[in-house]
Amino acid sequence: MEMQTSTFERQKGMALYKQIYLKLRKDIMQGYLKKGDRLPSIRSCEQLFKVSKTSVERAYQLLLDEGYISSRPQAGYYVDVDEEHVRMRLSLLQNVQRNPAYRIRYDFRSQSMDHDAFDMTLWKKYLKEVLELHQVITTYGDAQGEVSLREALQKYAYSMRGVLCDVDAILIGASFQSLLFLLCGLLDKQMIVGMEKSGFSQAEEVFKSYGFPIVYLSLEEDGISIAELRKHHVQVLYINAGSLGKNHQPLSKKNKEELLRWAKQANAFIIEDDHNGELRYATKVTSAMQGFDMGERIFYIGSFSRLLLPSLRISYLVMTQDIKQRYISRKDNYAPTSSKIEQLALARYITDGHLERHIRRLKKRYEKKSQHMLDLLHTYLPEASCILEEASLQYVLRFPYELNYAEILVEGEKKGIAFNINSCQELVISFAAIAEKDMDEGIYRLRQLLHENAI
Repeated sequence: MEMQTSTFERQKGMALYKQIYLKLRKDIMQGYLKKGDRLPSIRSCEQLFKVSKTSVERAYQLLLDEGYISSRPQAGYYVDVDEEHVRMRLSLLQNVQRNPAYRIRYDFRSQSMDHDAFDMTLWKKYLKEVLELHQVITTYGDAQGEVSLREALQKYAYSMRGVLCDVDAILIGASFQSLLFLLCGLLDKQMIVGMEKSGFSQAEEVFKSYGFPIVYLSLEEDGISIAELRKHHVQVLYINAGSLGKNHQPLSKKNKEELLRWAKQANAFIIEDDHNGELRYATKVTSAMQGFDMGERIFYIGSFSRLLLPSLRISYLVMTQDIKQRYISRKDNYAPTSSKIEQLALARYITDGHLERHIRRLKKRYEKKSQHMLDLLHTYLPEASCILEEASLQYVLRFPYELNYAEILVEGEKKGIAFNINSCQELVISFAAIAEKDMDEGIYRLRQLLHENAI
């Protein structure tokens, strides 16, 4: 095999071994080097590229590790991918380089957030402070969560959500789902779970993973039917008390009281998923159910995915007294799932009062964005029913005509518009990430997309 040095030009700022690796990979991918072709020896390559032996060895090792070439004893290095594998690898490389996230102009997805809504400079300050605590961060964290954060959360949860608990009842994890996995492991096996049909799919997957039978509950006007809970012998009720049913209405006070009585009489548990319960800007904030329970029947789960950063993987579970004792007796068998550094930084952030101030600012910001989006929806899509999911910062849209949502998702992405489809096959658009100045054009383009794809 002859190698053309004219195609190899050194680039500033990139290690030589990486340049050699990329040049050889390119020759293989473009068909200049085919399966079975022998590569020059390391000594020949040194002379060919005018580089050190170490640079050539590192480049060849990378190609070996990734399966582009193979080494034969006493014979040298040979290309080890055929045309089919070249096509497959080329397709994978193109997909990586053509990440749709970089092409989306109008982002209505609920997985994103408004990056201008969070004071990153302040957050970096707290992270930096913690990183200076060398003796603290060079040790393993507490499996239950750092004490300073649990103490801060105890006060915060009471102040913002009316949650009553002691510090030892709080368990910190990387996410809602990881905490739910742990909780299910602490409960008795084969407990019957009751939840909405359109409930949180990640919670549903956890229950299925543990083999818990699931009963899908129908809803009455003011909430959950106690008769239906009794009929199906439900032992664990999973609920978001602030957003229930198709219209995402909060539970009435009467229904909350009925559910608490049912849980005590049936010796059942309630898992209260209070997803961003403190982030209410269009309706009146109501206290969490847990505060009326005194730690007997209700598990409370809170998170910060919408309040701070989606990448900040910290959620917390408030355990009942019985389960708390069970957890503590097994605590040595568990490991922490959330970053110790981020926990300590968040503890300081909360203790200094920044989280509550941040939430007040968020409410004003999202109230304005929510109203602006609703006005635009009424203007461009007057035929749609718009249901606000307040804590999720999004609207569910229902249309009087059929839509091919699979095609719309693909076509929308091609045109730089991204949104979600929920489990009920309804269009969901969030105002969390998109800038207010881009909403008008984004909703207008969404309207064109929907009308072009109406069935």
